[in-house]
Amino acid sequence: MEADHQSFITYVALGDSLTVGVGASFLAPGFVGRYVRLIEKEKHVNVCTNIYARSGIETDGVLDIARSQALHSKIERANIITISAGGNDLIQASKDFIESGETAELVQSVKDCHSNMVRIMGTIHKLKQQCGIPYRVYLLNLYNPLPQIQLADKWVKLFNQHLNSFHNGKTILVADLYSAFQGRQDELLSRDRIHPNNLGYKKIAETLSELGYPAV
Repeated sequence: MEADHQSFITYVALGDSLTVGVGASFLAPGFVGRYVRLIEKEKHVNVCTNIYARSGIETDGVLDIARSQALHSKIERANIITISAGGNDLIQASKDFIESGETAELVQSVKDCHSNMVRIMGTIHKLKQQCGIPYRVYLLNLYNPLPQIQLADKWVKLFNQHLNSFHNGKTILVADLYSAFQGRQDELLSRDRIHPNNLGYKKIAETLSELGYPAV
């Protein structure tokens, strides 16, 4: 083993029900567990995993988690950080749109999501500035679970466009779940038609893995 390489990788997973693994069958891992297996196989290291996620949480909730003092040392030491957020904001805004017919709810939701993501990434950037260890942040963009709502795809694309603005190709990369799931919703979504099934979570893990890993 090379002396300048770590024997383990520290991974912090932040987010919503995707990070929790909702939709996977009983005892089957979500994308986090599957992704960890791929990291260990590719890098030949052990992965120390810390999951901070909650089902139903919106981007403002993920921001609260990222800003939690108890999490700061975990983020500082993390080699890999994944963030899943925005899907619940979309679902809530879509429900409001169905009830009111007003597109203003969707437009405002996109703005709020972007604002929250700017704050989340700002928090992480501040914590990582002096960390002195190789790391990468992987942002999961949104697939469209609501193709029956015409404006949903427009909302998702706009959110993803904002998310792409964080991509720098070095320490921050965007995992393109939109393309991975496009036209394959029947195959990759669970019975609730919102969350991925086992195959969907496998696809997410593979999409993340294809982006490579930090040089540790």
